[in-house]
Amino acid sequence: MKISLLAKTAIPLALTLLLASCGAKAPSSSGLAEDDTGLEFPEVEKPPASESFYEPVMQRLDADMQKYVESGKVANLAYALIKDGEWVRTGYYGTRTLDGSDPVNERTIYRVYSMTKAATAVSLLMLLEEGKFSLDDPITRFLPELDDLKVTRTFEAGDGRGLRPAERAPTMRELLTHTAGFGYGGGRPDYANQVFLQRDVEGAASSDEYVRRIAEVPLMYQPGTAWSYSAASDLQGIIVERITGERLGTFMKRRIFDPLGMVDTGFSVSEAQRDRLADFTVWTPGQPLTKVEGPMQDMNAAQIPRDAGGHGLVSTIADYERFAEMLLHEGTWEGQTLLTPESVRLLRTNSTKFTDPDTGFPIHEPFRGTGFGFGVAVITNTIRSGLGAPEGTYFWDGASGTWFWIDPYHDIVFIGMVQNLSANPVMPRKTAMMNVYHALFTDYFPSNPVVQEDETE
Repeated sequence: MKISLLAKTAIPLALTLLLASCGAKAPSSSGLAEDDTGLEFPEVEKPPASESFYEPVMQRLDADMQKYVESGKVANLAYALIKDGEWVRTGYYGTRTLDGSDPVNERTIYRVYSMTKAATAVSLLMLLEEGKFSLDDPITRFLPELDDLKVTRTFEAGDGRGLRPAERAPTMRELLTHTAGFGYGGGRPDYANQVFLQRDVEGAASSDEYVRRIAEVPLMYQPGTAWSYSAASDLQGIIVERITGERLGTFMKRRIFDPLGMVDTGFSVSEAQRDRLADFTVWTPGQPLTKVEGPMQDMNAAQIPRDAGGHGLVSTIADYERFAEMLLHEGTWEGQTLLTPESVRLLRTNSTKFTDPDTGFPIHEPFRGTGFGFGVAVITNTIRSGLGAPEGTYFWDGASGTWFWIDPYHDIVFIGMVQNLSANPVMPRKTAMMNVYHALFTDYFPSNPVVQEDETE
């Protein structure tokens, strides 16, 4: 009877794994693993990172990413796929400016918007490790202006009838997980978010003014009872400032960016960096791309009154990869330790386990099959998410279309950059994720199986 190819590979693999689980001896000088009986089995070696992906699907990834530029929706798109610390795939499409010929690369500077939130959470976790606060502390310990918050009648209520006092102040943990109840504006129709826009909270000229304005905005729900993407990260950044006495950007530079060698990350750009800053564009269907005018186009420090912990950073693929690698390696990268492994695990653990009492299904998810940690979404169900990434992968997007994800199981970091801010969002992360995990080889077999073909019937 002939043994199939699957058997040829699966049998030695199973034996090898069995031996490993039973404490098999180290490989012999012949390159074969030896057990207590003296039998030898071939080693199962992990392939190089560059050989971990199916090339035809990776070519489709390139084509899909390039289409965003060819369609006229964005001026450029750049991405990098890193596995096991190796840059295995990059794509750089389009030009840095609308009217120029300067191609983008890993050092092109982009406004990363909500990818800022992860850095702000890391900043606060550093202070947590130093004993500056407890996760169960009320935020009013640092933001006393918020000691008289009101709550809307029901979650997502359309008017302000029936406002009532908050049962308690939100905790630091709830602020980090966006379960505190704050609004964010963004065109949402409920009363709390409409008041957020009316008070022009985002237009505050200082951190203190930001807090005063948001104190006039009711919470969307009682603290800790639901999840909603919110202004919480901006308040986190202000708390960092109040604890340290430093501006948020100064703290981040000293404690995160300089130690990690992130030379192009901050809340503004210098004149020396300006010729690497990507144009900020807006896309409207049927219309050509246009530049966004104003302070966000220029990113001059003098025009940016406060460092927004929720959306203010600029960065590059090269820089943000270093930050992501630090998180992937549980707080340490290239000899620099920013956080303990316990803090990183806290950051990437789902803290939004709300379920519908009638059905038992998850509610208040950022996306299907995901929860939320500290400044990042966390995949909790691979199938339900439809993304292909394993549970425990964490990610987030920026409003201008930037994105990243970190996959601890496969040792993968992916960073993508575009610069479109409009009512017609361009968000390539899902397409990139699906391609990468369709292409990824998740199993590998010995190349020299010991089982020989049996010609007998």
